[in-house]
Amino acid sequence: SLFLSYLAYLIMYPTTPTLRRFAWGVASGSITGFQNFLKDSLSIIKASENEGLSLPWYFYILATSACLTAFSGLLILTACMKRYDATFSSSMFVGSFIISATIMASIHYHTFSHLVGVINWIMYPTGLGILMVGLYLLVQDTRKPQEFSSVDDSDDGDDTDDNFRQPSLSLPLMSISEDDNGDSALT
Repeated sequence: SLFLSYLAYLIMYPTTPTLRRFAWGVASGSITGFQNFLKDSLSIIKASENEGLSLPWYFYILATSACLTAFSGLLILTACMKRYDATFSSSMFVGSFIISATIMASIHYHTFSHLVGVINWIMYPTGLGILMVGLYLLVQDTRKPQEFSSVDDSDDGDDTDDNFRQPSLSLPLMSISEDDNGDSALT
């Protein structure tokens, strides 16, 4: 809750544009990563069915919290994607979601106490580290906006919006030519 308050502060009063962009991207995944509400409400349903009891009053609080965290995280992700590059937004969402879910699981469900063997103690943090490196590479790629060549704004008769046209790369490696008889040949 303190971390999310800090992210909200960075969104509203950023010191740099990069920090604001980071806060938008991380806020959505951090909120959605609170999956304990979902897991706990599903556990209550299963226990109630096994015991033949009705659902307790706090089930509805947990189920509502599960819906609210998922929905509000996706709303923030949508707002982030409206402001920033989709690759950046989605990578920040996934990264912060996984880290948030990992922290929540380690506190709420004692994940690290269930790791058995040295290989699990090595592979679990290594997997998280590889994830962070991959996200860093994605963010570095989207850090500088791509500069597109100018698009001719004249009406060329098609229905596409010229503002959404991106340049394409074409490499003339081969061409098809016709001879005098009308036969095509690949050159």
